[in-house]
Amino acid sequence: MRQNRVWVPMVVVTLAFLSASCMQLVRQWELDRVMEPVNGQLADHETRIAANTAAVEAFQGDIEELRNQLDRLQQEFGGHVSDDDMHGAGLAVALPVHFDFNSSEVRAVDRPILDAFAAAIQGSFPQAHVTVEGSADPAGSEAYNLSLSRERAESVRDYLVQTAGMNADNIGIAAMGETRLVNEDTGVDDRQNGIENRRATFVVEWAGSGSN
Repeated sequence: MRQNRVWVPMVVVTLAFLSASCMQLVRQWELDRVMEPVNGQLADHETRIAANTAAVEAFQGDIEELRNQLDRLQQEFGGHVSDDDMHGAGLAVALPVHFDFNSSEVRAVDRPILDAFAAAIQGSFPQAHVTVEGSADPAGSEAYNLSLSRERAESVRDYLVQTAGMNADNIGIAAMGETRLVNEDTGVDDRQNGIENRRATFVVEWAGSGSN
């Protein structure tokens, strides 16, 4: 009897321990079941974050390569490339693309520049939006010069699309008229000088949309 009395408390303790262990296992199983979809969502979220990080890094790499390509054009042909503060995320590109007096025709001497510009865009950042800005000298009325500058921008855009192979959906135009004179010493009757004012410039954007 004494032995039985000794074993009874031990059995009770053992059963209590086993019961507590089973309850703990059940609770852990319930917790795992509840957390399983949550853990899956967290894993998906981490995957998306990693993918977005990789996409941002690739995007920044494309922008850097585009800037390098345009800097090479500047070194080869002249002009300048700078951050475009007016439009936000983009570059203002001024290459020596000029026009004869009272003409909107793309000159043969400027075609290699436009070909190289198109190749730089297509090779490094084909999704970039390019706005071609046409300008005029002060000879003629403001209204006429505004119209002529638009025709010049259209001529350059058409060349970039039809000859250089750029995507027409990614190119817009802007008519600047005589508002951006590089050489302000040329007068309204000066037909021989002022070619610096008869030009096309570019805005290359990678965020937002440009002019149409």
